[in-house]
Amino acid sequence: MLSGKPFSGKGIIITGGGSGLGLQMAKTMGSYGAVIHIISRDREKLDRANNMLKEHGIECFTYSSDIRDYEKIKEIVQNMMKDHEISGLINNAAGNFISRTEDLSMNAFLAVINIVLTGSINITLEVGKNWIKEGKKGSILSILATYVDSGSPYVVPSATAKSGLQAFTRSIATEWAPKGIRANGIAPGPFKTEGAWKNLIPDDMAENVMIQRNPMRRLGKKEEIGELAAYLMSDAAEFINGETIRIDGGEFNQGAAQFSMLSMLPDSMWEQMKERRNKK
Repeated sequence: MLSGKPFSGKGIIITGGGSGLGLQMAKTMGSYGAVIHIISRDREKLDRANNMLKEHGIECFTYSSDIRDYEKIKEIVQNMMKDHEISGLINNAAGNFISRTEDLSMNAFLAVINIVLTGSINITLEVGKNWIKEGKKGSILSILATYVDSGSPYVVPSATAKSGLQAFTRSIATEWAPKGIRANGIAPGPFKTEGAWKNLIPDDMAENVMIQRNPMRRLGKKEEIGELAAYLMSDAAEFINGETIRIDGGEFNQGAAQFSMLSMLPDSMWEQMKERRNKK
């Protein structure tokens, strides 16, 4: 979508960037010259991501931390921004799984909400306050979901947290725009990633149903997310602020609530998924 090295010398922070869509965004923006800073809890994923990006000639720094820990995030961000020029933040870290809501404990709710919503707020506030203090421009991108406006059964903790994150993103977009800080969101539809897909799609039959119900009759490609993210973070999109861009092949327009089709699953399959989840 872009050409040359529009992010040359610019640092981009990506939470949960050690795998999946986060790593793809890191790779895409790194190819456009960005210096990548990945924050993740998983040191093994961080090391793999670091090696992969460096093999592609991308400068990368990694930080092992849980974004739910505000004091740790505050320390990391302050040290990072002392040593590096940071111009963008992507809130990508997430947690999600399929479940009937009546089967969920409060801990299950909080596990998702504290990562997706509280964690994203933690790092956004810290990065944003530093930009404002230094009088610097910046761009914030939050990875949301197509059901942020409609809600969705069977992923209620995620729908709750992502909707809250969208409201937060739109709110700071308006408040911080006069200070030179933009904030937008991407709402992905069905993208097959190695981590999240196992928690969200019970079997191959369900995957085929998702493909058939999509107007384009396919799943999204990770590269498509990477290119969209790079565009929204770039100066080429400088007048786009407070927006959520859906990238789902038209699925939302055909039928809202991505996981509604799971109402067709029998109780026996729900029990199997519960047992599988409890074994982790």
